[in-house]
Amino acid sequence: MGKKKLQGADGMNFQLQLTIKGLESINLPEENLTNESGNDIMKISCWGGKLSAYVNLPNAIRPNNVQPFQLSDCIKIELVRNQVIEHMRSYLQKHLKDKYSDEFLSMMSVTKMECNLTIKCVGNCKPKDVIRLFERSFAKVTVYKETDPNGKTHRKPERGITTTKPHEWVLKVYDKTFQQRQAGNLKVESNLIRVELVFLDRMLDRMYSSKKSLEDILTRKAIKALIDQYQETFDEICKKNITPMLNACVQEIFECLTCSTPRKEVSETLIKCKELIVDTEVLRKALKKWYVFKKQPDSSKRIVSFYREKNMGFPEDVLRTLKLMHNSLG
Repeated sequence: MGKKKLQGADGMNFQLQLTIKGLESINLPEENLTNESGNDIMKISCWGGKLSAYVNLPNAIRPNNVQPFQLSDCIKIELVRNQVIEHMRSYLQKHLKDKYSDEFLSMMSVTKMECNLTIKCVGNCKPKDVIRLFERSFAKVTVYKETDPNGKTHRKPERGITTTKPHEWVLKVYDKTFQQRQAGNLKVESNLIRVELVFLDRMLDRMYSSKKSLEDILTRKAIKALIDQYQETFDEICKKNITPMLNACVQEIFECLTCSTPRKEVSETLIKCKELIVDTEVLRKALKKWYVFKKQPDSSKRIVSFYREKNMGFPEDVLRTLKLMHNSLG
């Protein structure tokens, strides 16, 4: 029996452009269906004839979305589907009256689907260390921003980053503990990191072809396809982005060691290459390569241990956390 997959579904967006005469540009108020904790299970609105619905699967079965909707939760998917469809039917009947048709429900098509993995960082790793690892792995990212009481915006890359592959996915890596505490959940576990993928039009077309209605998507089969795609895309990001970045960091640190002042190689390199040390394991690999180059006994572990005890502030256990993520995908 395989390991339980810890990744799972989160939010989903559905849309329908109304084309019936008199509804092409209709505006309707937003209405929310909430759980007992006040978190949204569903939001529905219509603007300019475009009917939009957001469904949050975890909130339908749990107080919040700290833990995603996993494959093991699909025992409840029929109840969730019925609840969502009935709420949407009630909303449309109330506002559209005699122009309502059940066909609207079958014509609602998914436009975005979120899937995430949320885990506790390993050992001495902090969420900001994992975020930095992902930030260095992409040429272009958008960092989290905060607005102070004076209205001034401040970049806070340690809180989270976003990057995208156009029309396929958006990657969000962020401090889930911070996000939950900001939302008032002070009991949330410390050091939680979330890696979220939002799948977009082209990817959804490949995953589901023409079967993208509410009833098609709110099924165990569709949730499994989403979870499997998350694993495939996560592995692809590790292979094409993270691993090359780590190798480049090792190589650059190694080259710095070879060009530094004799007997000051390590201390000079640590100053020059601090930003490249995304994990002490990267430093250890560069040192090991350097000792091979010099044809000297490998003292990399001893050197790393020495500087760890001096509290140099280098990130630790980041790659162990990444490995835990990989192993948690089943």
